[in-house]
Amino acid sequence: MPIALHFVAVVYTTTKTDTMSLIDRIFERTYPGLMKAMDLTHRRNEAITSNIANAETPGYRAVDLNFAGELDRAFGEQKSTLKLSNAKHLDTSSNGAAHLVPDYSGATKPDGNNVDIDIQMGQMAINSGGYSRAAAMLRKKLAILKLAIREGGR
Repeated sequence: MPIALHFVAVVYTTTKTDTMSLIDRIFERTYPGLMKAMDLTHRRNEAITSNIANAETPGYRAVDLNFAGELDRAFGEQKSTLKLSNAKHLDTSSNGAAHLVPDYSGATKPDGNNVDIDIQMGQMAINSGGYSRAAAMLRKKLAILKLAIREGGR
């Protein structure tokens, strides 16, 4: 299940000078971007796991998630909405549903299945690394915030 962190609601205004909370200035687009990246790597992992589970299913076509496209789509939707009341509100119109696409690469077996376990395991390793890197970056960002709060009180 994806990790979800929630912060105090933030409202963007469209006056001459946009007001930004301290959280906005610290996190800008980094926090929502990292959270979306973690969510998408989790969803891609589910697709890869499904591919592996169906490796022997006749006629099954491997599916994949277009990570870059989904991330662009999420931020495009975020830009189109000027009010953001919560950092979790990235998936406005799609209810967070990522678009899985059939993967036609690779050879198709005589039974119509195109899942190659070795390729899927490699993709899973790469995907897991992406999740780990995003989580590490988020931890560092939160550590900076924690330090600022702690040092600001002195």
